[in-house]
Amino acid sequence: MSSSRRQLQLVASFGFLLLMAIGVGCHGFFVDPTLVSMSVQTLESTTLSNVGSTLQLQASGAYDDGSHKNLTGSATWSVTQNPDFVTVNGAGVVTATKVTPAGTTATAQAAAQSSNGLVVSGTITITLGQSTSLTISSTPSSPISLASTGTVQFAASLNGSDVTSRTTFTSSSLAIINIPSGSTNGSLGGTAGTVTITGTDSTDGATGTLQLNVTQ
Repeated sequence: MSSSRRQLQLVASFGFLLLMAIGVGCHGFFVDPTLVSMSVQTLESTTLSNVGSTLQLQASGAYDDGSHKNLTGSATWSVTQNPDFVTVNGAGVVTATKVTPAGTTATAQAAAQSSNGLVVSGTITITLGQSTSLTISSTPSSPISLASTGTVQFAASLNGSDVTSRTTFTSSSLAIINIPSGSTNGSLGGTAGTVTITGTDSTDGATGTLQLNVTQ
């Protein structure tokens, strides 16, 4: 009877050790993924126009097993460029503290420590204040060959927003590029040279210029 009880104890002990070994083996096989990169993004505009304006940032971590995780609440947030212009709290909310001169940029960073001990980070650029300068572009862009096209299309943006529809475009030389009143397209006049295109936003009064070189 004593012998049978001892055998049962030995079997139970062996089973326990076997389960422990399996558990250790499984833990060694299913290792925690390693954080390899981090990105910072937002669903809102990255331009903060006024002091006190806020912006919610999101931090996303990418791991070596292909998975991704929202790290917004666990990342360490900081401002690495122009900290006098913005602050960022532990939840990734950026607040503008200074917006002049307009167009100044600040950089917010999210960082986290990976399981291998390395610190991984990601950044985003924020623009402060409202610029009053239009950005004018053309299709095709300079230089433009008289032999390649007859029409040039113009576009305008203000603080990252497309304002082409409310912008009036004029040309410094109708012999080089002629833009009909109210049009966003210009026609080549057949003369080569350098011409300045001026855009005026009728809503905000913002202006901008673009120099184009038209060649034979």
